[in-house]
Amino acid sequence: MIDDRELPATDLIGKRLVQVTASWHHYSDDEPTLLHLWLHLEGLGPVLFHTPGIGLSLRVDQPHGPYAMAEYGNVSVVIDSPGLPLTRFIGQPVRSVREIGYNDGRVDFTAGLTLHFPGGSVRLLGLDDDLVIAHDRQLGAVEAHLHEDVSLARVVQTCGAHPSQWDAWTSGGRYLYLRYRHGEGTVEQHPSEDTDTWDGEESRLWTSWDDGTNGGRIDLADFLAMAGLRLAPDAEGRAISPKTDRKG
Repeated sequence: MIDDRELPATDLIGKRLVQVTASWHHYSDDEPTLLHLWLHLEGLGPVLFHTPGIGLSLRVDQPHGPYAMAEYGNVSVVIDSPGLPLTRFIGQPVRSVREIGYNDGRVDFTAGLTLHFPGGSVRLLGLDDDLVIAHDRQLGAVEAHLHEDVSLARVVQTCGAHPSQWDAWTSGGRYLYLRYRHGEGTVEQHPSEDTDTWDGEESRLWTSWDDGTNGGRIDLADFLAMAGLRLAPDAEGRAISPKTDRKG
């Protein structure tokens, strides 16, 4: 399947990584640099990650063969390169996708994505027309300008079990609905806690996983660890009378 339309990053959630393909620049004696990246995902096919200038663009597309262009020099295409941090996650599903913002006081844009797998996470960034994969490595001075809205400033528990669920607000002001039932945990972003606002374009899935227990109760700390979220140091938290499961 080939589709020139932009692919929403949320479409990656829950899809299992089956293969990684990368194309590399080769300029004379310089170290090769990454040009394009394809993540082959079960149910989607190969998803091309590339940068149109700043930020990332995603679409379903087939990898091309090796080629030479005056603009790029020689380009090689490598499958499951052992030097790519992503290859260690082959066989694992994408648990969550987070946007990475860049703000240096002059420009503010979405620079890339953090993909979370059961075995860890990796950052994919589009900076100055370069595609960058950052696993454990820091990116120098640019690191201070990168941020993810994953810190919770306020959490309200609305049901203790079957499901365990919370209303939560990030430090950036986003409302999140946290839910755990039948062993499945989900994080959804919505305009507000009013369920009448949940059907619009501003609603999206942040995280989904299944721990295989079929359980209906989980502590907040364990849920946040699985979801890749954290409490802000001065976070507010409380429990209120249980509400009806909003998902039925």
